[in-house]
Amino acid sequence: MVNMDKMTIKEELDLEMEMTEDDIIAKLMEDAPLPKRRVLIDRLQIPITLKALTEKEISKLKKDCTKEKKLRGGRREKELDDDEFNIALIEKSAISPNFNNEKLLKSMNVSSGREVIRRKFLAGELSALSENILEISGFDNELEELDIKN
Repeated sequence: MVNMDKMTIKEELDLEMEMTEDDIIAKLMEDAPLPKRRVLIDRLQIPITLKALTEKEISKLKKDCTKEKKLRGGRREKELDDDEFNIALIEKSAISPNFNNEKLLKSMNVSSGREVIRRKFLAGELSALSENILEISGFDNELEELDIKN
């Protein structure tokens, strides 16, 4: 198996150009592990392990965090609650710690992991965690164009 991390760009392009349609289909049929990242919250001195989220998971969170707003004239507009979305992203992505741990919920006298996150983290920490989640979920990746020769 080739380690893609240590390949030069030319080697990667050569490998990609050598792949047949069947090779590509076989790759797409494999279960690829989701990327993970460990982030340290300096203020609290705790590590948080995050996993990437799929498009389906992110879309569901967006839908759950979108509210309908009434406008003048009886019109309605859908609006994403960014703060709630960031908190939902963190709750869904966190592998460790489990923000829905019963002991943690009881000690803070809350009913959900989202409330734990809301109470424990500062706004900037929430934003940084959300950015990390979106980054490992592929939102920072640019697709490379391959020159196709006939």
